[in-house]
Amino acid sequence: MPGTIPNPVWIFRMVHISNLEYVLTHGIHTRNHPNADPNYINIGDTELISKRSTWPVKIDPPGGMLGDYVPFYFGGHSPMLLKIKTGHGGVKMRSQSEIVFLCCKLDVTTTECAEWCFTDGHAITKITNYYTDLNDLSNVHWDCVKLRYWNPIDNNLDRERRKQAEFLVKHEVPPKCIGGIIVFDQPACNTVDFLLKKHNIQIRIKVDQQRNYYY
Repeated sequence: MPGTIPNPVWIFRMVHISNLEYVLTHGIHTRNHPNADPNYINIGDTELISKRSTWPVKIDPPGGMLGDYVPFYFGGHSPMLLKIKTGHGGVKMRSQSEIVFLCCKLDVTTTECAEWCFTDGHAITKITNYYTDLNDLSNVHWDCVKLRYWNPIDNNLDRERRKQAEFLVKHEVPPKCIGGIIVFDQPACNTVDFLLKKHNIQIRIKVDQQRNYYY
């Protein structure tokens, strides 16, 4: 497939900055997990979230529904982030400064989390394939997942689906998997730095000055 697999592979999850303290101390959980944050601020598409709760994962094991998984992307500039920025598609508009990227190394995540799978495109698409063998990372379109502009073009009408390839972890991701945090600006960096120092957590923070992840 097009593109070169990065080494190492990182996966990224967007959360509202107000959710970060709970994530750093308890981990990342699915919506219905018994340990889920009771005060969690949702930043996604509520209609899509509801649909994921009944959309079956097309590989078993690990099986179940998409709602049983914590989803990650393989890059930034996601269509969902654009919806958050603009308020389009029924998503509440928010400042990008409110959104932080949790960065996890893939090898650490697959070691710490027993059940996982990944896709070669948006998980809620019939033509998307699911995998549980890391050798199949070559099926991810790495030239698409890193794109800033992912609208369809004549020689690649499937860019938007491919851009949204997902890594899916069943039920929960422990805090130890978080290897970095990317923020939009210095005020967000200051907030994250305060939380890390408060809990004596050593995680690198990066301000995305070059806009490699944010719009």
